[in-house]
This record gives sequence, structure tokens and C-alpha cells, in this order.
Amino acid sequence: MSSNCFGYLLIFFICIIPYSNSFNSAWHLDDFPNIVKNPAIHISDLTFGSLFRASNLFQGKDSISTGKTFRPVAIFSFAINWYACKDRVFGYHVVNLLIHIFCVGFLYRFLQSLLKSPNLAGHYEGDEKNIALLGAILWAIHPIQIQAVTYIVQRMALLSALFYLMAMLSYVQARINTAKIITRLCLYSACLFSLLLAMGSKENAVLLPLSLVLVEIIFFQNLSLKDHRKKCLRFVILAILLTLVLCVLLAYNTRVDAPDYIDGIWAKRHFTVTERLLTETRVIIKYMTQIFYPVLSQFSIEHSISISTSLFKPITTLSSILFLTGSVALSLFLARKAPILSFGILFYFLNHVIESSVIPLELIFEHRNYLPSMFIFFPIASVTIIGLRHYRRVHRNDMLLICYSLIVFLIFLLGITTYQRNHVWASEKTLWEDAIVKAPGSARPYGGLALHYDMTGQYNIALGLYESSLSKQWTNRLSPSFTLANMARIYAVVQNYEKSLSLYDQSIAMDPSNIQAIYDKALVLTTLDKWDQAKETMDFLFSKDKINWDDLNLMGFILLKQNAPVDALRYFRQANKLSVANPKIFMNIGVALSMAGHYKQAEWFLKQARQMEKENIIPLLCLLDNHIKAGNGDAMNADVNELLNNFSVGYIQETLQQLSHSKSMVPISSIAISTFIAEKLRFRSDALLRKE
Repeated sequence: MSSNCFGYLLIFFICIIPYSNSFNSAWHLDDFPNIVKNPAIHISDLTFGSLFRASNLFQGKDSISTGKTFRPVAIFSFAINWYACKDRVFGYHVVNLLIHIFCVGFLYRFLQSLLKSPNLAGHYEGDEKNIALLGAILWAIHPIQIQAVTYIVQRMALLSALFYLMAMLSYVQARINTAKIITRLCLYSACLFSLLLAMGSKENAVLLPLSLVLVEIIFFQNLSLKDHRKKCLRFVILAILLTLVLCVLLAYNTRVDAPDYIDGIWAKRHFTVTERLLTETRVIIKYMTQIFYPVLSQFSIEHSISISTSLFKPITTLSSILFLTGSVALSLFLARKAPILSFGILFYFLNHVIESSVIPLELIFEHRNYLPSMFIFFPIASVTIIGLRHYRRVHRNDMLLICYSLIVFLIFLLGITTYQRNHVWASEKTLWEDAIVKAPGSARPYGGLALHYDMTGQYNIALGLYESSLSKQWTNRLSPSFTLANMARIYAVVQNYEKSLSLYDQSIAMDPSNIQAIYDKALVLTTLDKWDQAKETMDFLFSKDKINWDDLNLMGFILLKQNAPVDALRYFRQANKLSVANPKIFMNIGVALSMAGHYKQAEWFLKQARQMEKENIIPLLCLLDNHIKAGNGDAMNADVNELLNNFSVGYIQETLQQLSHSKSMVPISSIAISTFIAEKLRFRSDALLRKE
């Protein structure tokens, strides 16, 4: 077995062990809107059309209406996962870990390639594979990578890093293999294609041109020559221009209203651009502390970070800026003498530029270190292997044993910390309980834990936690609006409608763009039979930009209840355009047509709804109601026979009672249906008696 094969096998097993307890970790945070509750990826077949629509490759205006991030490569992978696993987390975690293992394998190969570059070739006397293997393993099992690997939706970060690495490897191989032009062209093409895939996974891949220039300058250019230094300057200028072009193209391909969209996000933040830039210097120091002092108490889904309002508030802002500036200056100074150290530091800072600068993201998330930290352990590995080589040469077996023991202990320590940290990600409850301990002043953990109790029906505990979160620090000015709406929803569930409506009003007053709160308030009003107020509420919702099929469907339903079927049809048809072949919409269209006297057209829609949901009794009852209105005796008899053959008499009676009393059921004549079914049953009973 070749040493490379051994290295890949070792990587495979060392990566699996610390993540062996993560395969059943629950859905969290952004997993829900992007995967669990994202109907766009819930495909039922693997046809080209289904996959193309799921990835939404040319989404354009859709991104504005949905507010979802444009990452078609990652979304494509989620769609395939959904087809195979639905909402079972196991398959998603397996894929995430496999991507992580591939990343480690490519990192191992890439480090070997760098060690063969002109500025490093021949310096390590055959230890290149050992350095590359140690550097890759230390990065792979470090607990700071957990948020990218175990948090399912962060597959976006995993895929971006994988294709980023593939692009860099292709570039370095093309620079090293100078003999065949065809081979180099293929490698450069692979580099470009990998860049596109990386950008389609996550936007921070736009920094690849700058990273490639960094590789070129440090590992391929002779910086002692003036001509080479001038060439490097041209490379940097070209890479900056190319990166800016990619940023603009990506922004406008994702959202045609990109500047306005960014301004809208800034309006929600409780910090300014300057404050974010100042604060991020301290956040970077926090990340570095996590990397070099990886104890469990350092890691959390939420961190309490105070805002830097000036260089001296807090004073650590100035010291952080000085430290980071000094680190960059030192790295530039050491580019010739210590290229590996210089590259590791500069690459780390460079690849934090997107998420740790002027873009109005939240201040801190550990998964943002996945790509930037790839080469942090490269200099550590090289120094370690050089030390081992020295002790071998001078026959210091005692020191060799100590060094090997320290390496094994370090790998074990990182692995066990990762394994223990993965326990916290097991459920929403464990994740947020851990976060409350580590960030007690932050609102998000209280809200997250409250949502867990909310979803499990423990409403009193949930309400208490929601209430506590309102007095904590929020990262988004509008988040309290969503908390109030969640509390309002609980009060609606326990039928305290007065309190529910009051909280919805507070939520909407705080954030008039909270369309979910507006929609839910309208639902409460329909429950109370306040159709005029419900319509007014929906009219207010329709003054907003983001309208989906559910909003249109509810408005149509309200109009049905107000006996305005023609007006309702207009909304139902718009809903049908946004959600094609939706049985709920088809049924509502059928009922509206029936109320308007278009019985034949109504029959078609109701039959379609019936075919789509054969286990649902409601479309069949609506169909029977339509045939009763149309006076179609044969169809009425066929409907009743189908009802009695598929559902028990008790279930039919119970459903009809619900239809006659429930405000949320479609308006059909339960009395007429009950009367006809009763007559049919009497006829059957009389026929049976005559036979006897």
C-alpha cells in the first residue's frame, strides 16, 4: 500500500470517530427554512426538470419574493438528499461528513503540492507527506469545524470549501506541471469550473482569485528579484479587479435590488458599518482563541459580543487592531523566510474578509472559520516534523518518544473535544441550554429554547422563556417582533384570543413588515368569525412585497366565507400559479366555482383534488355538494357509494359535524349532504330488508 493510500485511510477513520455521535443530531435554526420547510426542494423524482427547479439556478426575481439565498449547488444537494431521506437527519449528516472527509483528502493532497512548489521544493527531505498529513488531520478534527459539519445547512460552507480547494489544487498542479500545454489547459479549466461550483455553494468563494495570487506570490515567485515583485503587484491589482467583478455579478444575479436589500438588512442591525468593522477585529481574536485554546467552554452556537463603539470602547478594540495589523505586517515580512507561516496567516485573514467586514451579517458564527483555518495548522505541522527529523538525525530516541506522544495526545485531545461538543448538537434543547450558560445576556438562546418547548406543547415554559428573551440583547432590532408573534400564536392555541390579538398588534406595530404575524392575526380573526377584520388584515398584508400562495389562498377563503366566490376565484387562481397542482387550492377553486354556479368546471377541479388526496374525505364531500347543487343524480349516487366504500358512517358523520361548526372549513352545505346520505342509507337498509 502506498503512503498516500495509507494517509487517505487514516484521514477517513480519524474523521469518522469524533463525528460518530452526530449522525442523529437534530435540525437546527436555518435547517428549517432551507430544508425542512422548503417545498422547492421536496422533490419526488430525480428527473432533470425536478432537479433544475429545485436548484433554482436562474432564480432572478424569485430571490426577492422568497428572501432565500442563491446557492444552487448546495440546494441541489439538499434536494437529492430529500428525495432519498425526506426529513430523516441521518442521511444528511452522512453526506456532510463525507464532504468534510473529501475536503480533508484534498487538503492533504494540496499541502503536498505546495511543498513541491519552487520556493519549498527540496527543503523537507522526503517529509512532505508527513507534514501534509499532520496539517490536514489537525484541521479536520478541530472542534471549531463542528458548526460547519454537524449543522446540516452549513453544507453550503463545506461544499464551497471543497470546490475552493479543488480550484487551488488544479492551479498549483498546472503551475508545477509545465511540460504539457494540454494538461495545463485542462487543469486551468478545472480551476475555473471549481470556482463556479464554489460560488454556487456560498458567496465567499469570490475571494478565490486573491487566494490564488497569494499562492502564486508566496510559493512560485522569487521575491528577492525586483521584476518578480513588480509582477506580483500586477497580479494583486488584477485579482482585486476580478474579485470586484465577481462580487457585482454574483450580487446582481442573486438579487436585482442588491443595494436596497443590503440597506434593508443594515436597518435591522443594532450596529453601524463602522461599529461592525471595529467589533469584528475582536471577533477574529475570539476565533483565534478558539483555535489555539480549544476547550469546550469556548464553543457555542451563540456568543455575547459587545459592540465596539470606538477604538477605546472597549479598550480591547485598539489592542485587537494592533495585534491583527502586526500579524499581517509580520506575515508580509516573513513571506520569503517563512513562506508556510506567512501563507497560513494571510490566507486566514484574507478569507475572513467577506463575512467579517462590511456586509451586515450577524457578528459571530464558528462555521465561518471552516475555509479560512485550513492552513493554520500547516506551519505547526512543518515545525513538528522538522523537529522529529532533527531528533532522528541526532539519535535522541527519548525526545522522539516524547514528541510522538505529544502528537498523539494532541490529536486525541482535539478528537475527544470534538466528540463531546457534538453531544450538545443532539437536540434543540441541549444546544440552547448550553448557549444560555455561555451567553446568558443574549436573547437568541432563550428564544431558541422557548421554541423547542413551544413545538413540544409545553406552552407555560415556552412563554416564560419568550418573556425572558425580550429583556436580553438582540442581534436584530426586529427579532422581538417575532418573539411577540410566537407568544401570540401560543395564546391562540390555548384559545386566549384576546391576548393573542393584543400581542399580534404589538408585534406588527414593532415590525410592519412581519408578514407572518399579519397572516397569523388574520387566521385568529377567521377563528372568531370576524371576516371583515380578517379581510382588512389581509389587505394590509397585500400592501407588502412578499406574497406567497398561502396568503392568496387565505384571502380567497375569507372571500368565500363572505359569499364572494367570484372575487375569491381571482385570488385562488393567482395562488395556483405560484403553487401548481396544489390539492388545497384545487379544492378551493372547485368550491368557489360551485358557489358561483359553474358546476361543470367545479367538478373538474374537485376531482383533481380528490385524485391527489384519496385519503382525504373533504374533496369528496365538496364534490357531492357540487353535484347536489347541480342536481346531477347519477353523480350524487356515485359520490355516496364512494364515500360509504372508503369511510365509515361514523367518520362521515363526525366530519360533517365539523364542517357545519368549524370556521376553518370550506363553506359547503353539510345539511344537504347529510340528508342525501341518510336517504341513501335508508334505501340500502330497505333493500336489504326486502331481500331477507
